[in-house]
Amino acid sequence: MPLTLKALERQGVFASRPLYAAYPCSVWPATIRMLAGTTLPHLERDEAEYALGHAFAARFIQARMGTVLQGFAQVVGTEQMLLRLSRTLRSTNNFLDVSVRPHGDEGGWELRLHPVLEFTHHPRRLADPPHFARGLLTYAFQHGGAPTARLTLADHDEGRALTTFHVGL
Repeated sequence: MPLTLKALERQGVFASRPLYAAYPCSVWPATIRMLAGTTLPHLERDEAEYALGHAFAARFIQARMGTVLQGFAQVVGTEQMLLRLSRTLRSTNNFLDVSVRPHGDEGGWELRLHPVLEFTHHPRRLADPPHFARGLLTYAFQHGGAPTARLTLADHDEGRALTTFHVGL
């Protein structure tokens, strides 16, 4: 654990101090990758990032804002939660956005995570680890009213920080 704390400090995250309201856009993805690798070393990288995203969502729902978002999802339904995801994400971070559209004849939805316009060409913008996002969103949809929800990674473009999922509710 001391190595993990030192690695976090190198990212600018200090466990012994209150968290900042904002961090540089490169800190979040780098911290996710580091935590997945150090806290779940027995898993493959994709599996560790998924498990970390799942655990993050479980803890987030226990926080005040998470409780509100979960209650909202249960009132409006999972499909409306999906369609309003852009607004929800903007209340939790200031550099990530989402677009959602029906997924053609196959049913389901295409969900695309991308940087907000102001960060599209930021030189230090890194893509969020796709399997972390998949774990987090799967948990959110399953506990927001769609217990069989599943997300499949369709495409991930690290250079452009774009990730596309197919969502089945």
